[in-house]
Amino acid sequence: MATYKHRIGLHGVLTLAAALSAASALVGCDDATSSEEGDADDDVTLDADTGADDTRTDDADADPDVRVEPTFTDEVIVARQDAALEDAATGSLAEPSVVFGTIPVDGEYTHALSFQMTPMSPPLLRGDPSPGPLILYSDALDVIVVSPMDHVFEALVWFDNGAIGYGLHGDLESVPAGFEQRWLVVRGHGIGATIAHWGDVMRAAHGRERTDRYADVGVSTLGYWTDNGATYYYETADGLNEADTLLAVSRDARERGIPLGYMQLDSWWYHKEDGFPPGGLLDWSPQPAMFPDGLATFQAELDLPLIVHNRWFGHDNTYRDRYEFVDDTEMSFPVDLGVFGELMDSALDWGVVTYEQDWLMPQLSGVRWLRAGAGRAESWMQAIDTEAAARGLTVQITMPGPAHLLDAASRPATTSARTSIDYRAGVSKESFWPEFHTTNMIAWAMGVLPFKDNFHTSEPYGEAEALVSALSAGMVGIGDAIGASDAEIALRTCRSDGMLLKPDAPAIPIDAMFLPHERPYTTYTHTELAGVGVWTYVAAYHLASAHPDRTFNDRALAIVEYEDPLEQIFIYPADVSDWTVRADDELGVRGDFVVYDWRTGVVTEPGADGELELPRDDSHYGFAYVVLAPVLANGIALIGEPAKFVTMADRRVAGVAVGDSSIEVALRGAPGEVVELLAWDTVGERELRSTATIGADGTATATLGGE
Repeated sequence: MATYKHRIGLHGVLTLAAALSAASALVGCDDATSSEEGDADDDVTLDADTGADDTRTDDADADPDVRVEPTFTDEVIVARQDAALEDAATGSLAEPSVVFGTIPVDGEYTHALSFQMTPMSPPLLRGDPSPGPLILYSDALDVIVVSPMDHVFEALVWFDNGAIGYGLHGDLESVPAGFEQRWLVVRGHGIGATIAHWGDVMRAAHGRERTDRYADVGVSTLGYWTDNGATYYYETADGLNEADTLLAVSRDARERGIPLGYMQLDSWWYHKEDGFPPGGLLDWSPQPAMFPDGLATFQAELDLPLIVHNRWFGHDNTYRDRYEFVDDTEMSFPVDLGVFGELMDSALDWGVVTYEQDWLMPQLSGVRWLRAGAGRAESWMQAIDTEAAARGLTVQITMPGPAHLLDAASRPATTSARTSIDYRAGVSKESFWPEFHTTNMIAWAMGVLPFKDNFHTSEPYGEAEALVSALSAGMVGIGDAIGASDAEIALRTCRSDGMLLKPDAPAIPIDAMFLPHERPYTTYTHTELAGVGVWTYVAAYHLASAHPDRTFNDRALAIVEYEDPLEQIFIYPADVSDWTVRADDELGVRGDFVVYDWRTGVVTEPGADGELELPRDDSHYGFAYVVLAPVLANGIALIGEPAKFVTMADRRVAGVAVGDSSIEVALRGAPGEVVELLAWDTVGERELRSTATIGADGTATATLGGE
């Protein structure tokens, strides 16, 4: 085995194509710049002084409104297994079959973040073996990110005794001669910034753009879900079958003014192996008792597009007479991946727009054949994505492990990923919200929109659930019972035609959430209006392990859902006492701005040092939500649309013209929709309000100020 190195340098994403070309050429030659052949212990060392420069300038004369771009160092390591290996399996996935090398790191990197090889890829504050990425960071928030760039389903990376190890997992039974794998090492400052840059490099290597936030109906509009945690998951309304229940749901939504854009059908609708819980797929067709007239007729009557679920294959599935399968103890898997083309044909006939492939990690762990040979799992995911794309469908991946998220960088039809465990109404939000936001950093870095899962608007914390969903920039799906949905909460996420009002990117934790603290769980995202300014949305959720209102059920759910205690999954303070956040250092906000308390409508100005005191909510799962609105050249700060969580969404605000004493706002929306806007005049210290009605062409103009 030989290991080769290629330094890309600062802002490496700009030169990645050339670097990869050079690295590939290096592998195939005997150039003296390569390391010695066969030296399996040839370590790769990255010195501390190659890390990123600070993302800010300390120059006192620097323009406070000009951001200094962060710097990063990137390194691609190309490893090759020269000789074929047989009987390579070690007996444990986490014990590598091949160790390509180790990367010693400085002692300052005392913190680790990895992602568990379990459904939804929850984070873990340890460097346990996984496909990656492995993230190390110091108290000063200097960061190293390491991951495979290809062959992600065969990869294993870990942190032990002050060194990063990387190689191939222990379930590989054979490794072909000449097997090559690229590894990426990124250094930078700031966890969120470095992960984002790592994602830029990874996507550039695979030629993938980030999924457009409005790429398909599911990610664009408010939807109704029937998956686990929703009211009609394996349940119906009294006296109705499944089809009539969902038609009643649709009628109820219209009557209540809730604009659904699609409906999701979960695992309950097709033929599966008997048992509790039900087993594998037997035939991916609707059960006649549920849909007597078939799924296409139901969809036509519903008059909404569908998102439909699929799971693993059962042993006695009806596809075995046409496609080759391999069997494992509890499930089967198609060696002939053409079966997915047949499934996509059916989906197209039924009015489906997105195919949801669930149980991904359970299939990877439940079918040894998938893990035993290089390239098998990758071919599986490629077949799903390719067959969907060929028919104009998109894909949602559900129960993904870390390798599935990394693999998504090569899957352009895969627009969304479930990055939260199955929803439970009104309980243990500490088991959902922090994990979701952390894993979102990886999903979005790979170009995929995250999905929080359905929620009930009518549950005790329905407003906070809706806020988390809206700020994710991904899907928003409700699952209330007929007659129970809170239309006001649902409409805070979207326009009157169901178009979601999103930030520019998913909300992520501030870096301080990854170090010991006594703060609410604080996340942020933004909207940028070119040439005008950036609006920052800050949400902070009161999660405290010793909160007196934390119930037995809250604690029990966390124990059931995770093998590790929550304190090993995110920094979970016993008490929350510090509600401050620093606009510059922690949010990247510079220049003049005002702080709009979304819940109370109060506008304040920050202190001279830019430190904000968030509105304190000491209730269990209470939350603060503020919008930081830039002060424009005429002294007016446009808050936007206060009735919506994302007040300045680009699907609502098309542009802003700044006058001497007024601003003119170009709006878009559904014809006839009434839009109220809010601004704050910092000179006159007064509110400015304006109301406009969207015209027949979907646009309107509103003016604030100028009196």
